[in-house]
Amino acid sequence: MNILRRLACVLAVLLPATPALSAISCSVNPSPADITLTYSTSGAVTGQGVININCTRDPNRDDRKPTFWVGMTQTTAGRDAPLDTGGGTINYEVSHGNFTSGTWLNSGAVAPGSTTDGAISERIDFGNQGGSSISLAYPFYVRVPTAGNKMVGVYYDPLPITMRLDNASGQIITTSTLNVYISVPRQCRFSTAPTGVNINYTAFSPTAVTGTSDFALTCTQGTNYTIALDATRSVVPTVNLAYSLSLCGAVTPGTAMAQPYTVNISVDAGQPGSCSTSTCSGTDFRTLTVTY
Repeated sequence: MNILRRLACVLAVLLPATPALSAISCSVNPSPADITLTYSTSGAVTGQGVININCTRDPNRDDRKPTFWVGMTQTTAGRDAPLDTGGGTINYEVSHGNFTSGTWLNSGAVAPGSTTDGAISERIDFGNQGGSSISLAYPFYVRVPTAGNKMVGVYYDPLPITMRLDNASGQIITTSTLNVYISVPRQCRFSTAPTGVNINYTAFSPTAVTGTSDFALTCTQGTNYTIALDATRSVVPTVNLAYSLSLCGAVTPGTAMAQPYTVNISVDAGQPGSCSTSTCSGTDFRTLTVTY
């Protein structure tokens, strides 16, 4: 019993000497917290911001010059943001050096602003005379490369950020998230515009006289659209010839490739027209509208 009591006394003396856990606390706030980019098939798109870090410590318990380690959960190939409705991804990459180098990883340790891949690591000095707070700002760069045709929609990925003491296996101080939104908008354009059609018509023609105007539309993948003429029947002024118009071609969701269509023109048979000379001409204009 005497021995046990002596041991208890020794333990009672030793326990207060056990080092206290760190009281350093930090917040990590990306600015902006939401990165919004519009995908392009013609070239890379970029965005940038700052990781703001605010820390406090207990001057009586914590190291004045701790090492802070900040990592982002991605590989050297970046990350894939999934389409929010499913069915596709878009790759993007976040760097701390510039738009094309210094991928911000969740491993390794490099200086802030380095063009070498890795997490950021920096020894911080809270300062003399009991300094208890400090603010840091680390720039980041987001790049979305061109990677072919993508489905229309919004691609979203919450990129995890982890802050630790010392290194990649050190005590976690705090975590945060950088929200990445990449949009592929609905869009259509005339890859081949419709052209005017010249039709030679002889008075009282026994059959209808026809012509065509070809055009092509390129719409982003998955874009639904409609094509309409402002009129399917009209009369050419000056010569007073009635004609019909119709569209030919299946309207299907965009594929990001040119889709061909044709406008068919048919001038009615048996019309006398109204020419005061042996020949005359007239012009009529119609509007083709693409809605998406």
